Amino acid sequence: MVEVNPPRLPGSSHLALRGRWQRVLITDNPFKQVRVSPYAFAARITHDVPEVRPTVVCSTRDRNILAIESEVRGALGNGVASFLVVQGDMLPEVEHWSNSYEIVEHLRTLQQSVVPLEFEVGMSTRSKAWVFRRRIDIGGQFFTTGPCMDPDTVDACAERLGLSNGAPPVYLELSPPFSPAWIRRLEGVGALPVTDALRNRVAATPQADQRRFAWSVAKGVAQRARAAGFAGVVLMGLRFETATGEAYDAWQDDRIEPVAE
Repeated sequence: MVEVNPPRLPGSSHLALRGRWQRVLITDNPFKQVRVSPYAFAARITHDVPEVRPTVVCSTRDRNILAIESEVRGALGNGVASFLVVQGDMLPEVEHWSNSYEIVEHLRTLQQSVVPLEFEVGMSTRSKAWVFRRRIDIGGQFFTTGPCMDPDTVDACAERLGLSNGAPPVYLELSPPFSPAWIRRLEGVGALPVTDALRNRVAATPQADQRRFAWSVAKGVAQRARAAGFAGVVLMGLRFETATGEAYDAWQDDRIEPVAE
C-alpha cells in the first residue's frame, strides 16, 4: 500500500494511479495543509480507477462525530469501503474535537445500520502491546504502526506489539531513509529511531547514490516486516508524483535488491 496526498484543488491527478498501485492510503490534510477532501478523492478513484482500492484516513482533529459519519456515508455510496481512524497531527498543535476511540466505536456501530454495504475500520497504533490491545478491544479491524526506516528495527517493533496469529492485521508504515536530514526530520515527528549503523551508512553514501540506496533499504524493511508477521507495509511520506512514479518504478526494479541489515 502507498500513502498519497489529495491535490490542493480538484483535478485529474488520481488517474496517474492507473496501472500502478492496487491499494492506496489517502491522507487527511496533514500538517495543516488543506487539500481536497480525502473522501471525495477516494470516490473519484473508485469511479475512474476501479482497480485501485482506497483507504481513507479519518482524522478526528477538527471534526465531530456527525461530520465524520456524514463523510463516511457519502464515501460508502461511492464504493469506498476502508477507513483508518487516526487522532491527527500533534505537531503543529491543532484542536482535537473528537476522541479516536469514540469514532471507531461509532463507525463499528454504523456498520450494522448500512447493511448490505460493508466497510472496514482501522486505527493507527503506537508500537506498545498495551496500546495495541486496547485498540483491538475498542474494535479496530486493522492497524498501522511506525513509520520505520531501518530493517534492524522491524523485529523489535513486532515484539513490542506482541503480534500473534490471532491478532488483526497490522501494516508497518515505511519511509525510505533518503538522507541524514530526512532521517532526522522523520525521527523528530515520531518515526522509529534508526540504528547508528544505518545512520552512518546513509551519511557515507554519495549524495548521487542515496535515493537508490534508500529504496534498497525500504525493500529490506518490507522483507523483514513480512517475516516478522506484519500484514504488509505502507509506503509513506512521499509526494504524489514520487508515489506514482519513482516509488513504483523502484519497487518493480529487480536490480534494486533489499538491504537486509
